Amino acid sequence: MKKNNTTIYDIAKALDVSASTVSRALRDHQDISAEVTEKVKKMAKRMNYKPNTLAQNLKERKTKVIGVIIPEIIHHFNMSVLNGIEEVAFRKGYHVMVTKTNESYHREVMNAESLAGQVDGLLVCLSQETKKYDHFKTFKQQEIPLVFFERVAEKVAGHRVVMNDEAIAFTLTEHLIKSGYQRIAILTGGDHLNTCRSRIKGYREAIGRYGMTPDEALIVKSGMSFQEGRVGFQKVMSMEQKPDAIFATGEQIALAVYSETKKMGLHIGSQLGLAAFSCDPLLALLEPSVTGLGQKGFEMGSMAAQLCINEIENENKSYKSRAETLSNELIIRKSSLKTSADTLVVSSYSSYLSGKNSDESLVYIY
Repeated sequence: MKKNNTTIYDIAKALDVSASTVSRALRDHQDISAEVTEKVKKMAKRMNYKPNTLAQNLKERKTKVIGVIIPEIIHHFNMSVLNGIEEVAFRKGYHVMVTKTNESYHREVMNAESLAGQVDGLLVCLSQETKKYDHFKTFKQQEIPLVFFERVAEKVAGHRVVMNDEAIAFTLTEHLIKSGYQRIAILTGGDHLNTCRSRIKGYREAIGRYGMTPDEALIVKSGMSFQEGRVGFQKVMSMEQKPDAIFATGEQIALAVYSETKKMGLHIGSQLGLAAFSCDPLLALLEPSVTGLGQKGFEMGSMAAQLCINEIENENKSYKSRAETLSNELIIRKSSLKTSADTLVVSSYSSYLSGKNSDESLVYIY
């Protein structure tokens, strides 16, 4: 059965006006009177007129689509980021096309190639394997806005939205120190990732500031996945002088440490401290619950999408790239407490950021 697709020509014929008048009236053009605009819109509604958005976008050389390249979708943080991206995109009239790399550089390259020419802007969180960035050159050549979030390509021009990884890592490590732990290991990924470098730097800063002797063997760069977290944990726990606390720099690492600690029959908190650079709500449901961070994924995603759309819709070709840094809150739970919460000394996150003493506390105790 043939579809009865009403066109602006059908509306024009019904009202005895030109098609251009109908087109401009539907777009609320200032040259068309309010009376005519109202008549055209009423007729369009009566005739069940649906605008051909594809044709309009092609005419304007716009797809109204934003591409996203992300390592994984199953992780809570990434899902929160995607929610933020989609919410802003929807409100601005854009669709979102999501691809995942599964932490593979080669898949990231393939995804970038498949999205080139199909999107008006691209949002990217790099894979764990990515060390080269040539696959983003096409987007710069075609003047397609690029926004990197969380894991960024520092040598590629584009907007950036990141966490204050160094300061937050300092806070998590400082909290473990103030809770009475003396030998703290950090499990993380490779130095080529900006997030891992910054988190290690914050960890080192806290260790040094509190006069503890740094031990390079306690810095384990086994990777960010669950399995890699298990490998890293097994490595530090096989040491003759074992750590008494673990700083896990990702949610999958934290879950791996939790699982392996339970298998070993160790009590998390009193026998082995654990703090995670993660906002996964699952951490609050475990027993004992795991110290982590507040929810910032939605904010990061919405900010990245807004930066992208702002550039898409800005006709100034010399639009300057922006770098946005988000802070976070430390949420203290049972996994990092040797003592009761009543005797806990809170961390000095805000004073570390400013370099000055501050009464402001960004710490929540569950």
